[in-house]
Amino acid sequence: MEFSSFLDWKKKLIEYGNRENVVILVEGKRDESVLRNWGIVNILSLKGKRFYDIVEQVEFTDLCILLFDLDKQGEKIFQKLKSMLMREGIPVNETFREYLKNFDIKEIEELSTLDTGGLNVS
Repeated sequence: MEFSSFLDWKKKLIEYGNRENVVILVEGKRDESVLRNWGIVNILSLKGKRFYDIVEQVEFTDLCILLFDLDKQGEKIFQKLKSMLMREGIPVNETFREYLKNFDIKEIEELSTLDTGGLNVS
C-alpha cells in the first residue's frame, strides 16, 4: 500500500481501522487515545497484556495493522508480535508503520503533532 501524503495515510488508516474484522495494534493507552480521537474504533492496546493473549484476541481477524512506536522498544515489540501473528496465519500489515519512518517522530502518540500541521519530514 502506498500513501501520497500524511493526509492520505490518515484517511486510509481510519478507513481500515473501522472495517469489520480489522484491528490496529498499538503499545499504550495514549497511542490508542490519538487514534480514537480520529474516530477509529478497532484498536487494541498491548498495555498490561501478554503477547499470547493478544494473539488469541485477534486470531479470527482478517487483518492486524501493527502501529508500534518507532523506537528500539517499539521495534522489538513489532518484530516479536509480527512473528507470532504470522506463525498463527493472521494477516499483518506493516505499511502504515513503515510510512511513519518518513517523519520526525518516535512514538505513535506524537501523531497528534503531525495532525495539527507540525509535519517534519526526515
